[in-house]
Amino acid sequence: MASVVIRPAVEGDAPAIARIVHDAFAGFIPLIGRAPRPMFDDYNASVAQGDVWVLTEDDAIAGAVVLEFGDDHLLAPTIAIAPSRQSKGHGRRLVDFIEAEARRRGYSETRLRLHASMSRSIAFYKAQGYAEYCRDERDGYLRVYMRKRLTGTPA
Repeated sequence: MASVVIRPAVEGDAPAIARIVHDAFAGFIPLIGRAPRPMFDDYNASVAQGDVWVLTEDDAIAGAVVLEFGDDHLLAPTIAIAPSRQSKGHGRRLVDFIEAEARRRGYSETRLRLHASMSRSIAFYKAQGYAEYCRDERDGYLRVYMRKRLTGTPA
């Protein structure tokens, strides 16, 4: 059985994170008409700021999540699993991590931001208890915002 660990990203992880994000989001380019926003992010800077965690499978980086800490919620604007490692429960593991990290930090809500064309991902998050609360268009991207109220945390 594979050893799966979620840990804070370190400086040397940034190239692998960028590659996973690229590979995970590249399939959406034809649907959106251009590269999804996470493909442009500076993962060296995000790692240096302590905003990225990686999921490793047998010590190889298989996924990553970027977290932004708001005043009243934790936002995960980017969640990516390497295509070769998808359908192994890693997405669910990262969602569980996001929610546990939110609780640990005293948040009562987690939020996600996705492109509207990511219908499979939207359905996955709905199955995990997330609900859509807003849609808007920014910088030419039609975004869907989802949130989940967490139980067992202060209101």
